[in-house]
Amino acid sequence: MRYRTANTANEARVDVSARGFWTRGRRAFMDIRIFDPMAACHRELSLETAHRRNEQEKIRAYGERIQHVDQGSFTPLVFTTSGGMGPKAKCFYSRQADVIAEKKHQPKSHVVAWMRCRLSFSLLRSALLCLRGIRYSAPTTTDIAGLDYQATIVESGIMVWII
Repeated sequence: MRYRTANTANEARVDVSARGFWTRGRRAFMDIRIFDPMAACHRELSLETAHRRNEQEKIRAYGERIQHVDQGSFTPLVFTTSGGMGPKAKCFYSRQADVIAEKKHQPKSHVVAWMRCRLSFSLLRSALLCLRGIRYSAPTTTDIAGLDYQATIVESGIMVWII
């Protein structure tokens, strides 16, 4: 591979693949990155530069391998946490809107609005998951064999009424 940052692991996989997306009969591979433009590493950069830099990192990691080994095309899908898109992601979304509008016999503007809404909610869920973590926590078990009930009641401040 030309770049040292290329992902050469046998288990290396991109996030999404589709046959016939860009060209009939050819597989298209997409890898997704969501970044926070307000992060310390992006603060000094313009938004366009940050998008371009993130796209180039993805291309260096997967582009050459997908082109030569998998015989497909590669598109990095770079988004900001607030819903902004990189240039290649905009092209991808435009093509996807064309395909959906044609298939569903809907105006492209309606399809684009629907896709933007779905994307905004997905990014919001992802950001909340990163900030808050998952809601579900594995049930914990307590060994009740050695539990001192009297001390637990006193420590918790629970009033016990004996009738």
